[in-house]
Amino acid sequence: MFSFFGFYLIEHLFTVKPHVVSGNGNLGILVIFLFTPVFISSWVYTFKLVKAKVVKDSKITIGIFLFALAGCVLLMIAIHDYTSELIIALGGTPDNPESRIYRFGWFNQYTNSLYFNVYTFFLTHIITVILGILSAMRKAKLY
Repeated sequence: MFSFFGFYLIEHLFTVKPHVVSGNGNLGILVIFLFTPVFISSWVYTFKLVKAKVVKDSKITIGIFLFALAGCVLLMIAIHDYTSELIIALGGTPDNPESRIYRFGWFNQYTNSLYFNVYTFFLTHIITVILGILSAMRKAKLY
């Protein structure tokens, strides 16, 4: 929950909305640095939990694995749509002179939510689950 709270803070409090003018720089970078150990700990804990608790029945394990892969695909589609909508709202990419992020680069106070949002939170954790399953399968020789 603490890890999710960090993603939420970055997405909703430290990302400037496209219609707002900001000249204060990217304050979200401070929160990202503060929460990085929390994010990493969350991924490590998820990996270890999945690896330890993965069901020994190979059919159920494969089912969970396939469900997680399908979830990854759906989340990547959602992330693509989210990214496209934000770029349109910002007026284009950093290369476009009409864009609000012109010459800012891809990581700035307007684009924090591209990297830290609900979709990326779940995607990173599902990828961690997949890696935990693969590690457990390799260890138990379930493949």
